[in-house]
Amino acid sequence: MNFTIKCIVLLASITFCASARILTCKCIKATTRANISLIADVREYEPSPYCSKHEVIVTMKDDSQRCLVPKSNFTKQLLKIWNMKKENAGEMKNSQPRTTTAATKPI
Repeated sequence: MNFTIKCIVLLASITFCASARILTCKCIKATTRANISLIADVREYEPSPYCSKHEVIVTMKDDSQRCLVPKSNFTKQLLKIWNMKKENAGEMKNSQPRTTTAATKPI
């Protein structure tokens, strides 16, 4: 191979590697609990090819995020409550509103 082809292959490889997104675990440090009244959202991430850990991340009302230990009792209860809350919200969204009609008198 001549020098030009080697340079083109090298540049193509560098471009590909630089544009590839490096995926890692989101949580470095986890805590066992958070103030439940300040939690705005809960996200649960199952193990995947780029991260072998089960991760639970809560978003607080001030938009900060905290990682919770998935096996702690607090996290298990929080996930249970949060999933029930989501299911109830989905049921309310899918239910049809009740309408009542007023009885009218013939004129």
